[in-house]
Amino acid sequence: MSQYFIGIDLGTTHSAVYYSPSNQAEAETNQVGRIQQLLIPQFIAAGQVDARPLLPSFVYFPHKTEFLESDLQLPWGKAPSIVGQLARELGAKSSGRLVQSAKSWLCHSRVSADEAVLPVDALEEVEKVSPAQVTETLLAHLVSAWANQFPNEPIVDQTVVITVPASFDPAARAITEQAAEKVGLRARLIEEPLAAFYAWLSDQQNWTDSLEVNEHILVVDVGGGTTDLSLIQAVEQEGALGLERVAVGRHILLGGDNMDLTLTYHLAAQLAQNGTNLEPWQISGLTQACREAKERLLSNAEIDEVSVIVPSRGRSLFNNSIKATLTQNDVQQLLIDGFFPQVQLGEQAQKTARSGFSAINLDYEGDPAITRHISEFLAQHDVKPTKILLNGGVFNANVIRSTLETRLAAMLSESLSGRELTMLTPSHLDHAVAKGATYYAQVQAEGGVKVKSGLAANYYIGVASPMPAIPGMAPPVDAICVAPFGLEEGSEEQMLPNEFSLIVGESVTFRFFQSKNSEVQSVGKVIASFSVAQLDELNPLSVRLDAGHYQAGDMVRVYLTARVTELGLLLLQAHDTQSDLSWTIEFQVREA
Repeated sequence: MSQYFIGIDLGTTHSAVYYSPSNQAEAETNQVGRIQQLLIPQFIAAGQVDARPLLPSFVYFPHKTEFLESDLQLPWGKAPSIVGQLARELGAKSSGRLVQSAKSWLCHSRVSADEAVLPVDALEEVEKVSPAQVTETLLAHLVSAWANQFPNEPIVDQTVVITVPASFDPAARAITEQAAEKVGLRARLIEEPLAAFYAWLSDQQNWTDSLEVNEHILVVDVGGGTTDLSLIQAVEQEGALGLERVAVGRHILLGGDNMDLTLTYHLAAQLAQNGTNLEPWQISGLTQACREAKERLLSNAEIDEVSVIVPSRGRSLFNNSIKATLTQNDVQQLLIDGFFPQVQLGEQAQKTARSGFSAINLDYEGDPAITRHISEFLAQHDVKPTKILLNGGVFNANVIRSTLETRLAAMLSESLSGRELTMLTPSHLDHAVAKGATYYAQVQAEGGVKVKSGLAANYYIGVASPMPAIPGMAPPVDAICVAPFGLEEGSEEQMLPNEFSLIVGESVTFRFFQSKNSEVQSVGKVIASFSVAQLDELNPLSVRLDAGHYQAGDMVRVYLTARVTELGLLLLQAHDTQSDLSWTIEFQVREA
């Protein structure tokens, strides 16, 4: 048995690590079994290292003459690139060397996670890397931080849980796990909103006092780069109160970073009106300055305005700097009203007109109104929650937290029938996800309250329909449910009721789909070709399956089984009906 349970929040903007000793470790070392935070050594200046609670998820690739070799020494050796606080600061002063938001690239609809595309604005001398490589770099730094503090407790021997967005597709989950394996982690994955809820559970003396049967809890997790929505229901389980995750939202690229950019472009437009046009590298510096100014203004309503300094190139920073002013009114109008407007239940997120050409970048959300996304999510699942759990550093600002609470209460007022909308608060908004992941690992191994979860959607595989050739019409494809919503990790194999034909020995393409809602389908359920448009199609997988004793191109009669591994990965197996041959199709692998 492992000595420690470790939770890793591999965040879009920040990463964090929590841990707790196992019962066995407590007995052997007399440790108190509380969940603790790992301080993470990182550069804060050239040659200066400090251990801090959060590791900014930024990677900077310096010029070979930018630092002395002695400037890049971490406690565990020389750093090939700069990760963390200094990376973030350096990237704000120059362009073409910084990678940020790598996690969001893992589920890009048009760019493979293994494709070297970062930094998107890379200088010619900077060798581009893939989102998967950046994920590996961040995890490697966290693994080294653990080894530095616990040299006698290798992390490979511990129970590790890594958090991912609930909306991550199977490919992004697989890439995260593969990156973990490359740095010595055999980790389990858990959804971030669910981890935030586990953090709340870990703080409760008796959680059943706060919930009633059939109540729904809405988890709103607004991070630096994404907004994640989930619904958890209190249910009766064998005469006792239990918990079940019943719905998750789609991947919404909208978070605290959008708020910083909103203020940045507001001030940049003001400067442009006065004849000062900023260069791209100055926009990066202005964004960091706006972030700091925003935090000051949001933390103290008595501050009317904050000066923001944009550096210019020159011998004297102050003589060549550009000044702008961010006011309390700017923050209230642009952030509060822009991101958290009052909306009616059922309002849909607005769509924006799309340009014919666009630069290769993330699929950013068109509508910045987080309240509208919440309204659309609740209407889609026809649920009126009575409890709300807010999580994420955005809600450290009392004015944002109280505004959202008030506007959600107004949105749900009719459905509450006079009851109050109750807010549930995790112990620390910046760290709750990592803490909750640790608690989740602990209760899985040693017992405690568990939230029943599993797959976040129904998953389907495309099957060609038998049909005579028709001029001008491609062969139709039906979608067959291979794994229903909520299928638990580590569950037994489920067999589809029908036989199929499988082509072996030559390259073929498998098409995958997932449902847009959380209505549970039965394994083998057929969605006819003319109704497949109601599903979301995932990235196809092209693969050549070994022919075994068959000839290349043969069609083999098979039956299919599906299961979710202990690591939360969905696997399909095709079994030959005439022999012992079988073929495994990794449902979560993205074609490179």
